[in-house]
Amino acid sequence: MPYLLDTCVISDFIKGEPGTQTQIKQTPPDNIAISVITLMELRYGLKLNPQRAQKIEPMMTSFLSSVTVLPFGNPESEKAADIRAVLKTQGQPIGAYDVLIAATALQHQLIMVTANQREFDRAPGLETENWRQK
Repeated sequence: MPYLLDTCVISDFIKGEPGTQTQIKQTPPDNIAISVITLMELRYGLKLNPQRAQKIEPMMTSFLSSVTVLPFGNPESEKAADIRAVLKTQGQPIGAYDVLIAATALQHQLIMVTANQREFDRAPGLETENWRQK
């Protein structure tokens, strides 16, 4: 499972962004994971917009059932603390949820797929890719 998808990547997929759709369709589902933090962000977004949720819930449920959802536990919390401390001393912190997602990718030795590379590229040792069509 070499890829951890950020929340924005799943959103792009649902919206039909061509580059993201192509990459996801070409990648075997057992090579794709998301963090439980991303799952929370997705569920939160659906709760904010119940009308949209009705339209996209079946597609989202199908997608989520085909990928691995990784937990956030003690090892990930240690990685997150390391990332946050390093970035704070550098004066370049990243978002609270992003540090948790980045820690999950590092803990499981996954490539972080995101359209928000400027944020995630600051996490030491994290490899990132952007699947959006340029």
